Amino acid sequence: MTVIELRAIAALRSVKMPHQSKHPSLAAWLIAAMEVHPDWKLPLEKSADLWFLVWRYRRQITDAEVIAHADELVNGARSLVF
Repeated sequence: MTVIELRAIAALRSVKMPHQSKHPSLAAWLIAAMEVHPDWKLPLEKSADLWFLVWRYRRQITDAEVIAHADELVNGARSLVF
């Protein structure tokens, strides 16, 4: 996993999610994978799940760089600042 992915997964630990959705089980799988195999490359579908969760719960995450990376993935390239 990349450093930004590890930071994103760590940020998901403090996020509150509705129990009736599949989000808590996705987050639990990512957290367990980070703890057991931090050097493992995240499969594409799990990476997509990670960034979806970060984007969905971005208001509860305080790491600005992680949020910016999720925003870039969801909304495309960064806009130019004039």
